[in-house]
Amino acid sequence: MSGSATLEQLRRFAERLAIRAGAITLGYFQSGIAVETKSDRTPVTRADREAEAEIAREIHESYPDHAILGEESGYRAGSGDYTWVIDPIDGTKSFIAGVPLYTVLIALISGVFDGSQPVASDRVLVGVVHAPAARETVSAARGSGAVWSSSAGCKPARVAAAVPAGDARIATTDFGSLIRRRPRLAAAIGESGAMTRTWGDAYGYLLVATGRIDAMIDPVMNPWDVAPLPVIIEEAGGVLTDLGGDRVVGESTIAA
Repeated sequence: MSGSATLEQLRRFAERLAIRAGAITLGYFQSGIAVETKSDRTPVTRADREAEAEIAREIHESYPDHAILGEESGYRAGSGDYTWVIDPIDGTKSFIAGVPLYTVLIALISGVFDGSQPVASDRVLVGVVHAPAARETVSAARGSGAVWSSSAGCKPARVAAAVPAGDARIATTDFGSLIRRRPRLAAAIGESGAMTRTWGDAYGYLLVATGRIDAMIDPVMNPWDVAPLPVIIEEAGGVLTDLGGDRVVGESTIAA
């Protein structure tokens, strides 16, 4: 473990950082913030960069030997046995459009992780998904369960009980992408009669972890998008794999 800190202490630390970064993003939310386009043709804003810088600064001050992988700043190697993964605004397009379903993501992974290769899900020790505008957070430490905090208070996060496929509530960030990349899966969902919605990005996984939908599917993921999700979904009683069925932090996900 990192120094004398327990996983539960690290969960609380990560949650505090996510909430602090979320406050930064709220200062720019629905403000007509300027948007830049990165080399990969995805959008970025000043809010993304400031929120990530704040999280990284706090991590470096508290755990200077830990590595950090951030969506905006890339990988910074450490001398210890842990890597923090940061997505300061998951759902930047939603954020830019003024839609309140964007999230701040933070994960702690055991060992070196620079995002270039998938890693086993059980290496994810701590995960946080914080929705600043929606005012709710779900977080987990491996072996300690998942916690859901909202305006209604704080309670354990649990996935919904299993239901027949035709009664399932299934979400995906982009159903068109699912059709193009996994046509058989998309067709099977359509034929099942399941209710499908596009609650986007990590907010959909927050809904799975708190039992408000039954499954979330994403055919394309970046490492910082998926990093906190395995421990949250698993500690909430669910299962998260890639679309091949492997329990890894990889390039696609299905959670239920």
